[in-house]
Amino acid sequence: MKILIAEDMEDSLVMLEMVITSMGHMAVSGANGLEALRLAQADPPDLIISDIMMPEMDGFEFCRRVKADPELQKIPFIFYTATYTEHQDQELASALGASRFIIKPQEPKVLMAIIKEVLADFSRAELPVGPGPEAQKENGEISDMYQQSVGRKLDKKIRELEREREALKASEAKYRHLVESVQEYYFFYTHDTKGVFNYISPSIEIVLGYKPAEFLVHYSEYLTDNPANKEVVRHTELSIKGEEQPPYEVEIEAKDGSLHWLEVKEFPAFDKFGEVTHVEGIAHNITERKRAEVERDKLRTQLTQAQKMEAVGRLAGGVAHDFNNMLGVILGYAELALGEVEPGHPLFDDLQEICKAAERSADLTRQLLAFARKQIIVPKVIDLNETVAGMLKMLGRLIGEDIDLAWLPGADIWSVKVDPAQIDQILANLSVNARDAIAGVGKMTIETGNVVFDEEYCADHVGFTLGEYVLLAVSDDGCGMDKKTQNNLFEPFFTTKGEGQGTGLGLSTVYGIVKQNNGFINVYSEPGEGTTFRIYLARHAGAAESMPQAGLVKPAVGGHETILLVEDELAILDMTKRILEHLGYTVLVASTPDEALRLVEAYSGEIHLLLSDVVLPEMNGLDLVKKLLIYHADLKSLFMSGYTANVIARRGILDAGVNFIQKPFTRQDLAVKVREVLDCN
Repeated sequence: MKILIAEDMEDSLVMLEMVITSMGHMAVSGANGLEALRLAQADPPDLIISDIMMPEMDGFEFCRRVKADPELQKIPFIFYTATYTEHQDQELASALGASRFIIKPQEPKVLMAIIKEVLADFSRAELPVGPGPEAQKENGEISDMYQQSVGRKLDKKIRELEREREALKASEAKYRHLVESVQEYYFFYTHDTKGVFNYISPSIEIVLGYKPAEFLVHYSEYLTDNPANKEVVRHTELSIKGEEQPPYEVEIEAKDGSLHWLEVKEFPAFDKFGEVTHVEGIAHNITERKRAEVERDKLRTQLTQAQKMEAVGRLAGGVAHDFNNMLGVILGYAELALGEVEPGHPLFDDLQEICKAAERSADLTRQLLAFARKQIIVPKVIDLNETVAGMLKMLGRLIGEDIDLAWLPGADIWSVKVDPAQIDQILANLSVNARDAIAGVGKMTIETGNVVFDEEYCADHVGFTLGEYVLLAVSDDGCGMDKKTQNNLFEPFFTTKGEGQGTGLGLSTVYGIVKQNNGFINVYSEPGEGTTFRIYLARHAGAAESMPQAGLVKPAVGGHETILLVEDELAILDMTKRILEHLGYTVLVASTPDEALRLVEAYSGEIHLLLSDVVLPEMNGLDLVKKLLIYHADLKSLFMSGYTANVIARRGILDAGVNFIQKPFTRQDLAVKVREVLDCN
């Protein structure tokens, strides 16, 4: 059989021809309805398969013409379409006399089955013939259906075109924005201009604010006058010689005066003889990248600094326990020996020097621990003005008469929670720093105030933290510092003083104290313009506690009570026992908690005080006292340790109401503390 195909799409036509020929039929085709109609009229086929949307004559009109022709109207007609697919389109096809309505695409086997079915129906005369010419003229309904179908398709096509137009407009706007915001420009120069551009693209105005003609003048001046242009000139000379260079960076001033970084890549162009005719290039604005790199380097430096300080802190904390124990032994035995000789004895002065050296070493350890934020502290809610005022006389003596000390307390100052002794350390260290920075006569100022930092302020100021703070500022009009010195200022052992004139721990101590109290510190200084340290301590909501009045040092008074001494370091155990016995106490000693428990079980007399190390084998001192209270309900306790604050805090020793003395301690420190604990109710 011969099957006529009306199809303008090549791929659909090829597929239909393959299906038809594979079934043993002959396929003929027309590229549109008009061409197919002529083929049908010239040699009527046995079956027609037609697309709907085609040029010159669509499928609906083709079908109408076939069914209106008495010679062709009985030929079965199949619509195969991908565009007219709505229900109304199918109704129109049926009204025109089509045998089937198939929506593209379909599997070949489905098409084969439909073609077989239609041909079988045709052979049984079961197919619709369609309205004749006269009936079509009288039937306005078919014409209306056709107009509506075409109108719907036209409306749909218009909507599609409108969407495409809007998408094109959006694409053009995006492209225009991309072009207008591109942060690069094109240039070229010839070998005889010595790098001065012959041409530069208009996008230079986006990058640097100059119009091309303006920039040509500006760049010529840049190459002539800028001492930093040597690298640019070198690249230019090599490019003119024909040597391709890697990208290079150049900093140049924009029209508004701001500095921008450009990454420049140049490409020599050659004639047929291999001679350089000109150099082309692209300059890309990398200012934001450079700023990000600077910020990253700054953060990396801060991280390195923090890691260095943390490493020193761990080192300080690690050695503090053993170092403090040994210092305690040296100090204790030196004081015991001093008690055995008269002031005129040849060894008296030597023993005093040993005691002084041990005390200075203990101070050095405390400074290291303060820097490492691991010193033992007893925070109190204080009025900073009151604390500073109590230090003024001592600070005046520290800085000397040539330096005027100005005190500017803020009004209605908020409370802060901090160990008052740490405020003393901060002021003492900053005062010494100010004194050393002032050559001859000068002025030092201490001021306080309330400050509040909001999110907007903190976003614009690196290092500041959101919240309410009390400010403690110490300023001097001394020699000031350059940036390099400021970058190393808080490093332990860093000092600008001569050999033997400073430990380099003063400002490290200040830094550690501030960080230990969750505050932060900023330094403002210029060479020859003085220095200001601004310390911010977090506001505390509670009222300040009353500060004890300064008075005479308490005398080292002893007693006759019985003390249980528990210490696993035998040298300290023996030394502490001898000090307590010299003070008149009865001393029971144990080197382990188990030994202490056995001793108490066997001892029939009263024990008034437990003096115990914190960290012991088997159990810590706090657990030991709980067990001992079973035997002596009124037993009082005093703990001692050379460990750092974080170790002690984990064992509950720094909790309120717990008595504690830090190693190393002097004979007087121990005597006063023991008496204080025994006498409290």
